[in-house]
Amino acid sequence: MSKLKPEVQKKWLYFVSGFLWLAVGLFLCGRAFFWLVPLGLKGMLLLILALLLSYFVGRLGLARLAFRNLKRLDEKPERLCCFAFQPWRSYLIIAVMITLGVALRRSSLPRPLLAFLYALMGGGLITASFVYFEGGLQRLQKG
Repeated sequence: MSKLKPEVQKKWLYFVSGFLWLAVGLFLCGRAFFWLVPLGLKGMLLLILALLLSYFVGRLGLARLAFRNLKRLDEKPERLCCFAFQPWRSYLIIAVMITLGVALRRSSLPRPLLAFLYALMGGGLITASFVYFEGGLQRLQKG
């Protein structure tokens, strides 16, 4: 059974996490952008406000989670499953967040409010993704 487990060197998992957070963040920001474009200047100002605030969401909230993940990965063996870049309970949180996102999209919430929330979360994920990239680069330089 262990031969079926896709193993990689741990150092690559730091970058996998970073790219995943970056991709999801760009997806959410892109969706917000296209929902706000029809509002013209008002929509763009709302997007800019959300992205400015998202920096704090990323640095004060999501970055702490990323640092904990880096520390958790540091304590793991040199080779491990390619899906181990997140703890198993994080996959449950991801499933809940996806479900919540779909429910919000189908709700009666006004699109500008939803776009603001998407941009806030997306920008936070983009900001925090750099914690993984910096951590991965530091670990590559060490050895």
